[in-house]
Amino acid sequence: MRKPRPASFNPAQALNLIANDRNGSPLSCPSCSGSIERDPGDVPPPPRCQVTLKCTNCGRFARYIAGAA
Repeated sequence: MRKPRPASFNPAQALNLIANDRNGSPLSCPSCSGSIERDPGDVPPPPRCQVTLKCTNCGRFARYIAGAA
């Protein structure tokens, strides 16, 4: 039996959310319109740091590496 995977955004939603985060735009969940929690909270994040964007309502998440673009 496989372990259930945590919910994540579909690729189009994740790319849109990451682009908005990099531009400094306000973030809201594309699935449920909930608020997005960002870890780490530093703006801009340290280079080569993994940034996690997680919805506080539905629990979906997206991750990216800062400074990799």
